[in-house]
Parts: sequence; structure tokens; C-alpha cells
Amino acid sequence: MNPVVIIGNCISSVSAAEAFRKHDKDTPIIIFSDEPYYAYYRMRLSNLIGDTPNLDKLYIRKPEWYSNNNIEVHLDQKVISIDTEKRSVSIENGNTVFFSKLLIASGSSAFVPPVPGRNLPGVFSIRSLDDIKRFNDFIVNKSQCAVIGGGLLGLETAWSLAKKGKKVYVVEGSNHLLYKQVDEAAAALLADLGKKANISFINQGRLNEILGDKEVTDIKLGDGQTIPVEFVVFATGVRPNIDLVKNTSIQAARGIVVDEYMQTSVNDIYAAGDIAEYNGQVYGIWPVAIEQGKTAGLNMAEQKTPYSEVIPSNYLKVFDVEIFSVGDLCKDGSPHTSIKSISKEDNIYRVVFFKDSIPVGAILFGDTKPATKISKAIKSGVKISDKVIDSEDFEGFLNEISV
Repeated sequence: MNPVVIIGNCISSVSAAEAFRKHDKDTPIIIFSDEPYYAYYRMRLSNLIGDTPNLDKLYIRKPEWYSNNNIEVHLDQKVISIDTEKRSVSIENGNTVFFSKLLIASGSSAFVPPVPGRNLPGVFSIRSLDDIKRFNDFIVNKSQCAVIGGGLLGLETAWSLAKKGKKVYVVEGSNHLLYKQVDEAAAALLADLGKKANISFINQGRLNEILGDKEVTDIKLGDGQTIPVEFVVFATGVRPNIDLVKNTSIQAARGIVVDEYMQTSVNDIYAAGDIAEYNGQVYGIWPVAIEQGKTAGLNMAEQKTPYSEVIPSNYLKVFDVEIFSVGDLCKDGSPHTSIKSISKEDNIYRVVFFKDSIPVGAILFGDTKPATKISKAIKSGVKISDKVIDSEDFEGFLNEISV
């Protein structure tokens, strides 16, 4: 019996293996990882800046979980090619492994724009445990830096560096921070808190060049401004690792194209997580990766189950404030209404967006307690009374969705 082979050791692969094992106790599962670690919480890496990683706390599942579930894990072994006709994968060490089913869950890599100076010592992106170890070694005696990108990872990185006493400049290309996750009002509150933590924000900024001879000394922006820094961190997004399938019959565009069962264009070959493109979208967020991995695992175990689409949501805690956003924030200018609740003294800002009286998205800043309740209301498509919407009664809205 040929095994189920999983490429990549991440939340999608763990979720898939777990779902598969619930319905198939016998078929061998082999996971190949190009890192020397078991699957870990990648989104916690920025919290490890300046600290020594504790693998026991970082691992998604303890090493014994794999052996207890008859899952064979090959660490530090990179899959370099897939033969769809022979139904096999080739490993960097020269081995070939044949599969009955294959899941590609090899994730994404940090995108670093082609900026002059990006190869200087002191330029980083943080995507792996080894990245954070190298980064921590470098920044010990450094005091001033730039973070390129004011999204989720950029702000988490900036906050961690500020807590370690570094002066941080955040360069964001959009007109406000967290452009995809919040609106201008929430971003303004966030920037005010960040400034108190010794972080400077440059919105609508463009990095033109990283200056230095043997190491980073400055960054130069599009407006000609030069800022002295000792290191630079790129937090400018990720790109799916699709090179592995480029010379195969597996269809790929931005990511590997999958159907509602997470199956690719080749039978018995699946994809999930950051690498998967479903309905033209590559999401690259944790809740989607979990659900896609689970769906792939069920279908590999012959439990025909369509993907239950997850409404994209994001949670962030920086500058001692919690932020949650979910769904459609109506940034495309389409007709919508909203209910807002603001308390500047308490740094609380809450807004829900509606289309045809149905909640479609929300931002919770400083008070994330209603997050689950609001997410369920958005998923269910519950209609809210005109009275509540017209009077912008946020508490009335919460009461209606609690019924």
C-alpha cells in the first residue's frame, strides 16, 4: 500500500493528517518538511524577537503525536519534484517515494521587492524559526531600524522591536496602517498608540534604496528623505511556493488551483493553505489554512466533503490594544450602511458594515469581546432591522444578533 504523502509541515498538513486519520487508521502517512522542526505556530515568530524560542510551546503538536498516529515525519528533507504519471515525489537526498494520494501544503515565502541594497547584511524577512534565530543574533547591539510594510506582520514586528528598546520607523505604501484589515479611523487610533511606543510611521512611503557599504546604514525613500537605520525588516507580503509544480500537469496561477474538494487538476493530488488558490483567491491566513487542510484530509480518506468557505478574519494585539476585523469592509465603494460606536478616551472603536440590512463585515478596536457573535451573524446572513441601522445603535445590533 503506497502512503499518503504530504509536502510541507504546517497547520494545513497537521489539519489534513488529523482529519485523514479519523477515517483511515491504516494507510501510512509520510510528511516531508524542508525545515528541521515539527510544524509550529508561524504567526508567533514576531513575538520571539529578542528571545530564545521554546519549541515545546511553539509546536502545533508534540513530536509524539505524530508517532502515536502512525505519521512518519522526515525533517530537513526537501521535495524537489513531483511525477504525476508515476505518482511519485523525488527528495533532495536522492530518494523517490511513491504515493496513493498527495497533498501539497508547502506554503509561501516572504516577498522582498527588488530594491537596491536588499542583499546587504542587516536586511531581513522573518518567515521561519531559522530566520528569527539569525535576526536575533544580528540585532543585539543595534538601536535603530526600519520595518517596510504596515500590515499585520509589520506592526507585530515593529511592536516587538519597540519593546526591546529599538527606535522603529514603519514605512507603509498605503495611506494608512493595516490597509486591508481596518479603516482610516481605526488606523489613526492605532498610529497614535504606536507613536507613544517610540515608533514613527511614514504612510504613502516608498522605499527607493537601502544604503550602505558592508552593512546597512540608511534607507532612502521616494521623496528623497534619508533615514539612518542599522537594519531593515521586510514585511511586504508572501508568495505561494508554486515552483514545485511549474513543470507538471498540475494547474497553477497565483497559487495551485483547487476545486471545492481541495483537489488539483490532477486526480488524487490536493493542495491546501497558503499555496492553494480557490475561486481565484489565495488567502494566506490561519483559519483558512486549517479548514482547507481538514477538507483535503477528509477527501483523501474518501469522505467526500466540500470546502466550507471561511469568512476571512484577522486578530492582532499590538501597542497593548486588541484589534479584530472580519468580512467585507466595503472599501470598494459599493453601496452600504454602517453602525459605529466610538469612545476615544477608552481607545475603543467598533463598526459593522451592512449591505441590504445584512452584516457583511466588522472592525473591533479595543473591545473584541463581540467578535465571535458578530462573525456568526455575518456567516448566517441575518437581516437587521432598519430601526437599529438607522439609529446606529451598536448595542441594539448586538442584542438583535443574540436572539
